[in-house]
Amino acid sequence: MASQPLVPLHTLWFFEAVAHQKSFTKASKVLSVAQSAVSKQVRNLENNLGLELFERHCTEVTLTEAGAMLLEGVQPLLASLKQIVRTLPQPTHSDRS
Repeated sequence: MASQPLVPLHTLWFFEAVAHQKSFTKASKVLSVAQSAVSKQVRNLENNLGLELFERHCTEVTLTEAGAMLLEGVQPLLASLKQIVRTLPQPTHSDRS
């Protein structure tokens, strides 16, 4: 059985933002990046998985069944990662040299 390739973590952040905002443009504003960067990263994720994650409409996007399943699994993982990062010790000036 062939193993699945690893999904680049950063693409999941882009995916989650688009899913919540229901828009590539709105997600780009939340993430403070160009809309084309958001589109590219989501397309990379879709290509990596071999699945369409969004149905694209004129003014918004909706999750496909696969996209909804992925979002359900990804949300707790990304929330956990955010929490872990928040609990890391903060660098002091002497740590930055």
